[in-house]
Amino acid sequence: MIQQRQPDPHHPAEPAVPSGGLVAAFDYGEPARSTAHGGVVAAAHEAEAREARGWSIGDFRLLTMLAGVLIGAGIAWTSKGHTMAFVTVAALLGAAAGEAFGFGLSRWAEVRRLHVIVKRRVWFSVGAVLVLAGALVYATPFVLGGDTGADNLTSRGIALSALAIFGGLTSAATLAAVKQVVADPLPGTPGQQLDALLRLRRMCSRMMSQLGILVLLVMAVNATAIGFGEELDKGVVLYSGVVASFVVGAMFAPTAATLRRRGQLYLERHFSLDEVATGELIEAAENKAKLEKLLGLDQTTFGELKAGLVVLSPVVAGLIAVMIQNVK
Repeated sequence: MIQQRQPDPHHPAEPAVPSGGLVAAFDYGEPARSTAHGGVVAAAHEAEAREARGWSIGDFRLLTMLAGVLIGAGIAWTSKGHTMAFVTVAALLGAAAGEAFGFGLSRWAEVRRLHVIVKRRVWFSVGAVLVLAGALVYATPFVLGGDTGADNLTSRGIALSALAIFGGLTSAATLAAVKQVVADPLPGTPGQQLDALLRLRRMCSRMMSQLGILVLLVMAVNATAIGFGEELDKGVVLYSGVVASFVVGAMFAPTAATLRRRGQLYLERHFSLDEVATGELIEAAENKAKLEKLLGLDQTTFGELKAGLVVLSPVVAGLIAVMIQNVK
């Protein structure tokens, strides 16, 4: 649960032992910091001890990135008539997918330290994302048509799409877990609750940045795949961006809406203006507005997606392209 405990100087707390499994091996959540004198130094020593007991977060991220580079470059290299541009961009896509996988897994471990997660709900959300992404990729020939004689769906495209989807799965699981955390009232003092809300919001924003890079590289790898081997329809470039953006939006929207709702309820409960003296209303209202901005209550889900232009721009470009094609 989300709690901040004061250390007992007579009974120092022992380091928490993570649960078993892959997440436990790479549990990179930040260690709790003591509020006592010298707590920052103690936290630093604890971090060093954790580093000595196992792999660091940098080691794991490097491993997943290298694995992604090898897989992405291997898929591109085995494509008939490949170009170096295609191999390079495919390797970058693999690196981004590996980084996203490692980042999402470390954030998953952090959320598990904050709250008890009902895993079956997470697996349901992840399964829904997989079904949605698979259906949209499978529908490529039906959406773009085959009038030009070019292929809309190639084996290399399916493999690279699967690589990008796999890289985003841990972020999908973490976003679903965050939704569970904020679906119910948060425990602790008002300060502890605010700290948790801000931390979770920052976590979701960072995952959005990771997924946005994947969206951009999915479009780039399809663009560099045109002109060799199996002839690829140029419309696949825009369609792949639309599909990737839609999948990311489907992953992010429920969590973002629930997080904003929890923040709104928190403000109504702890920062109501009902009992504020008339002479202090302006200052109290200004402070409340600042807090609303920190919690993202001045935005909508679409606005948050728009803020990450890397995610939204392919959708806009795709819609404009469809409109122009229909006009012609």
